[in-house]
Order: sequence, then C-alpha cells, then structure tokens
Amino acid sequence: MAACAVASVIGLPIQASSATRRPMAAVIGVVLGSSFGPHLLPQAREWIIPLVALPFFLATAALLCVTYFRKLAKFDPATAYFAGMPGGIAEMVVMGAERGADERTIGLIHGARIFLVVFILPFLIRLDHAPVAITQTAPATGDVADLSLLFWAAGCVAVGLLIGKMLRLPAWHLVGPLAVSAAVHMSGLADFRIPGWALAAAQVGLGATIGCRFVGLTLKMLLRTLALAAGSTLILLAVTFAWAAGVSALTGLDPVLLTLAYSPGGLAEMSMVALSLALEPGVVIIHHLTRVVLVLIAAPLGFRFMGIRRGS
Repeated sequence: MAACAVASVIGLPIQASSATRRPMAAVIGVVLGSSFGPHLLPQAREWIIPLVALPFFLATAALLCVTYFRKLAKFDPATAYFAGMPGGIAEMVVMGAERGADERTIGLIHGARIFLVVFILPFLIRLDHAPVAITQTAPATGDVADLSLLFWAAGCVAVGLLIGKMLRLPAWHLVGPLAVSAAVHMSGLADFRIPGWALAAAQVGLGATIGCRFVGLTLKMLLRTLALAAGSTLILLAVTFAWAAGVSALTGLDPVLLTLAYSPGGLAEMSMVALSLALEPGVVIIHHLTRVVLVLIAAPLGFRFMGIRRGS
C-alpha cells in the first residue's frame, strides 16, 4: 500500500485495474466468509445493541464530517456532503456525481481516509491492547490445499460473483463470494480454508489497490488531500472510540472489537485487520455491511431533506 502510494506520486507507470482488484476481493470475500460458522449464532443476541446504536453513530459522524468539509475545507455543499458520508468510495462517488458534486475530490478524500485508517488504527489498538484470541474461531487459512478445498473455494467465488452481480450488491465482487462462503460454513456443508499464500497474495493486491488510488496526483495535491482527510479521519476515529467505549460499557463487549466494527475504514480492510488481530471478523463484517446499506438508503434522503442544490 505504502509503496504504491509513493510510486503513484513520483510518476511510476503503475495502475490498479479491475482485472486485478476483483479477483483479489473475491478471494478475500471467501476468506472472510469462512470466519462465519455455527459458533456465531449463540452470540447474535449480543449484537442487537451495537447494531441499534449504529444509525445514531453514523448520523453523528456524518454531521461532524460534513460540517468539517463545508466550513474548514470550503468544499461546495454537494461535495462536502458526499465526502463526509461514512460510506463506500464507489457508492459515494456515483451518488455525488449524479448530484453535481466533484467526484474526483470525493474519491480522493475517501481513498485517503481508508489509507490513513489502515495505517493508523491497527497500531493504536496494538499500543493499548494485546490481541484477543477468539477460541471459538477456527483459523481462516490452512497450509494444505487439496482438490476438494480448491473446488469449494472456486465454487464460492464463481457463484458469489454471479449472485452479487445479478442482485447488484454493493461491492458485489467482495460481498457476493463472502455471502456464499458464509452460507456454506454456517450450514456445515463444508469447512474449507483458503491456503495462507493465497490470502497473502490477496492482501498484497488489496494494499496495492489502495495505494494506486493516488495515481496522477502531484505531491502538493497529495499532501493537501491527506491533510484534509487527516482532519476528517481524526474526527471519525474520535467518534468511533467514544461510541465503542460507550457501547462496550453498556453491553460488556470487547471495546477493540467494537472499535473495528464502528471504524471508518472499508469492509474488507477492517475485517482483515480483525482477522490479523485474532478478533472475530464476523461481527465486524455484519456491522460494516449494515453501515453500507444504511448509508446507501439514508444519504440520498438526507441530501434531499437538507435541500442541497445539485452542483451548488
């Protein structure tokens, strides 16, 4: 991620195409789906309060960030609105462009936010907490790859991509394989694991994709984008820590797990962080999927309710 970000700025001929990004996302989706299992069902009741609190957390985060981009960054109202929404990059860029916002600025701000969160949050967690081992969770990867495992993994990728595209799911190349893999593991139909080398390759691809979002930027433009994104990221992290601490005190759930569940990073990125810290990625996935759906529904309604003019 860091190497590709530097290479992007100094003008090296690099690019992250969908031909690379989508297969890597599909593999990550299958890996994350394999973290689901029958052990999650008894825990489902514990997620009710965090999920109920999620819309209020999102409203707080969105209000603060939109105000920040409008008042301090001096973005136009439409660009400030979609740059400040805690949603996915692709969805916010498309929604913003349809309503006259600066889609390049929105994409860069959200890309820089994820870049900063991935860089900062794991280290903050490591400073304050040792990784918490979840004994109920089987390892997400294995060292042995036989034909049956490859059959199941390839089947989840193929069926998941087909279903995701047909249903027009958000981030369908990730969410589709994730859903199919989760269904296979939850049902007990199979308990396959992706080989560790395949997961490592997918992580490299994901990191490179994040770094390549800065292709075409000059150093001056990059520093300005990172500075503006750093301000909104600090706001989001502060709100995340506060809500995670409050919900943890109310429910007794692990505050580190709640921090990742509420964090302003992407679904794939934060789920992979949870996996690397030996936390329960299933909880993080469910909260981030809920976040994406809530923002997709609420963002256009809020835009209309606030009376923001298109392209204003």
